[in-house]
Amino acid sequence: MGNITKKFHNLITKKNRNFSVDLDSSSVSEINKLVNLSSEKKFNLKNKKNLKSLDLSDLKKIDQNIRGIYQKKLVRILKPKIEKITKHIFNDNELSDFRVGGQCKYKKVYKSSVNKKIQYKKYKNLKEYNLPLTDELLCFSTKPHQDLSNQGFRSTMSLIFYLQLTDHYNETCLMQNAEFKNKSGLFDFDSDKHYPNAIKKKISKNFKWYVPKSMKSGKIFVMDSITPHNSNSVSSIPRLAINVKIQPRSLNYIYKIFNLKKSFKNNLKFNFERLEDDLQQCVIYSNSLNFELAVLYCMQRKFDKAFETFNKFTLSKFPIIKIEKIFAGALLRKTFETITINDARNIYNKNIKYADLSCADSILRTFK
Repeated sequence: MGNITKKFHNLITKKNRNFSVDLDSSSVSEINKLVNLSSEKKFNLKNKKNLKSLDLSDLKKIDQNIRGIYQKKLVRILKPKIEKITKHIFNDNELSDFRVGGQCKYKKVYKSSVNKKIQYKKYKNLKEYNLPLTDELLCFSTKPHQDLSNQGFRSTMSLIFYLQLTDHYNETCLMQNAEFKNKSGLFDFDSDKHYPNAIKKKISKNFKWYVPKSMKSGKIFVMDSITPHNSNSVSSIPRLAINVKIQPRSLNYIYKIFNLKKSFKNNLKFNFERLEDDLQQCVIYSNSLNFELAVLYCMQRKFDKAFETFNKFTLSKFPIIKIEKIFAGALLRKTFETITINDARNIYNKNIKYADLSCADSILRTFK
């Protein structure tokens, strides 16, 4: 097993679901230069005084230009680097929809410093998080969450590649992770507070949050859609970071990570049962893969097994309707807040059509 494959094996099997890979200094320099150009003003990312001088409009320009005029250049720099990491477990086409996003945080804003007090906005639709960052997202810390819903319940192995551009300062709002206690899985989330996938406060308040030491400039920090993360309190120095999200289009990665042999035929029933056997071997080591196994049971209309397996995947007690909605998300590639009651009922429909690039679609692509 190669070094990177071993890192992915640890990611999917250990309580601490993250790792980092070195980024060469010339790439770091190129990215920093583009971020500088994005702000439309000269400043030194390594200078605390320069960072403090950035105002809210500067960060909004950086975010806008990262997504806009400098997007192609950032993709040109980062895609080969990330492809070098993912080639060990993913196929080439998994990087076809490659986009770089901004992950900036401003500093604490007081009423006297702006024309009006900025309020934390309640987000009803996670699609709004794909839009340019607003004052609320820049000025408030990110609530504890996992990204499975953000990714349309496509995979527990959807990967987030995070590049911290500024140094770690005590006065900066930094991303934090939390380890799982016993096994990895999904925590219950609250659809009524802040945004639809915030982990319930009574759960997240008991987490031991930490800023990963390897999440720093010159590193590509990797985590997945199950990794619990948030950001600490917004303080007096802005944070500049970028990220890339990659979703697998099949379950082929389990065969590479666990060194299993694929043996499918031109027979759907046989293939379903064969994948069941393979996933049952994998979940012994990676509890999170019970999600994909539960979806597989749902596709075969083995609903008792689907619910039983989903309950192994979760780390909280979920009501039946919430589980049905999550299954609908996995079949229809929808974020939780966009799933309707009719969608949830539709999982029992024999003629349901699976959405392209959904978790169900990735299961079918595994057989090719």
